[in-house]
Amino acid sequence: MKKIYKDNYNPENIYQDELYKQIKKKSLDNFIKSYKISNPLVDYVDIEKEYKKQAQRLEELEMERFIYEKRVNGIYRTRTIKAGNQLEVDIYPSFQFATDVPKEKKNKGTSKSQKICNDNRSRRQFVNLINENFGKGDLWISLTYTDENLPSDWKKAKRNVENYVRRIKRMRKKLGLPEQFKFAYTTEYDIEESTKIGKKQTRTHHHFFCTGDMDRDLLEEMWKLGNRNDSQRLHPDVKTHLTGVALYTSKDPKGAKHWSGSRNLKKPKVTKSYSKFKKRTVEKMVKQYDEVKEQLEKKYPGYEFIDAKVMFNKYNQGNYIYARMVKKNEAAVRKKQVFRN
Repeated sequence: MKKIYKDNYNPENIYQDELYKQIKKKSLDNFIKSYKISNPLVDYVDIEKEYKKQAQRLEELEMERFIYEKRVNGIYRTRTIKAGNQLEVDIYPSFQFATDVPKEKKNKGTSKSQKICNDNRSRRQFVNLINENFGKGDLWISLTYTDENLPSDWKKAKRNVENYVRRIKRMRKKLGLPEQFKFAYTTEYDIEESTKIGKKQTRTHHHFFCTGDMDRDLLEEMWKLGNRNDSQRLHPDVKTHLTGVALYTSKDPKGAKHWSGSRNLKKPKVTKSYSKFKKRTVEKMVKQYDEVKEQLEKKYPGYEFIDAKVMFNKYNQGNYIYARMVKKNEAAVRKKQVFRN
């Protein structure tokens, strides 16, 4: 017996042609109404660009409505994070309620697995902040402690960095440099067993990123708690920008790690979409790795594919794709286009 769906809408084919016809008509009507265009062919406006915006916006609203009304299932959501010239793409299954997750595979993660998940999420946030706010010529400084100046806990270590930043700001004012000063840092400490006193102690150090308009030697001298400090100018990688150094400085230590930054750090741009990739396209991407590159570069023509990781979640039976892309060199793109013409 054929199953009849609400409004004769089959959720197994949510991207059918009729839906696109509906979206096209509504989006064009909304576009003309919004811009008060009497004759779209005569009035000066980028019709194609604005129409695409209206169509995408309407399609997102339609997808959200279908999910809310439980008229579709198994839909995939795409999240992008733009940080500097880097683009991260996450494709994952979307469930409206926790009860929508397949019950036979539903299971709560252990505290250990949850910790790993939280650490990875925090690490990605830090990497994206570094890529968004720092570049060539900015500074990376390793701040160390002598034995007598080792902080007793993380809070004390944080206060030490805050005092260091205050000294830098006072010096900047004295030198007549701009007040706007960006910085971000990680605090790392290892738990060590002391053979002398027979108890655990901490070995703390900081990785400090900052605006590169000050003298390196001066910044090292202003840190009064250690004598093995090291600073260097940042040299971004052509493809991965500062991802490498950011990952290194946020690597998982034996003890714990914390990161922080100035309030004026620019946040990476995050977007979410229900309509970027269809379910059957995602399934094809999962089966064929080359398809991941092809589909991503098709959807994001201004970016070049770097790598991707494809995963299967045994608890919710969903496919997950994480990919990295880099913005194409605009000068090279223009040169290539001129050559073709």
